[in-house]
Amino acid sequence: MATTEPRTAATQKRYRTLAVVKQEAITRVEKQLEDSVFVWPHLLVREFMAALLMTVVLTVVSLVVDAPLRGHSNPNLTPNPAKAPWYFLGLQEQLHYFAPTIAGVLLPGFTLVGLAILPYVDRNPSRAFEDRKISITVFTAIALYFAVTVLAGSFFRGSGWQWIWPWQHIYFDL
Repeated sequence: MATTEPRTAATQKRYRTLAVVKQEAITRVEKQLEDSVFVWPHLLVREFMAALLMTVVLTVVSLVVDAPLRGHSNPNLTPNPAKAPWYFLGLQEQLHYFAPTIAGVLLPGFTLVGLAILPYVDRNPSRAFEDRKISITVFTAIALYFAVTVLAGSFFRGSGWQWIWPWQHIYFDL
């Protein structure tokens, strides 16, 4: 009776991936050097110069222009209208129309879940704008909704959180 002994690790034949793939399946793409530009120094020097210029401009502007700061706050005197910072004005505007659970939890939660699910709904691998109509439409609608609520809370809310047109009175401070 013939018995086969297991091979040791040294005697087992190993295959590389290229040895298994047929030669016809491998396509060779030769990259032409004329179409490429090196990152250093071409790109990084330009980015460094742009960052340096922006730093100098911001420093000069911050030295020349004073920040419009108010006086010390008085806890006995609340400004009318009491507005949140601009990044919370959309939420404050939504709280005017919806219940707190809907405006503060459900609406932002569903928005984030919807944006997270969006790549799985629109499975188009193309990156061209013409081919991504669903994703672009949904994202644009969500971005416009939140932009409109922030702008409405900033410019169109006056005393007692009443709707005021900007040409009637300005309740917005920079």
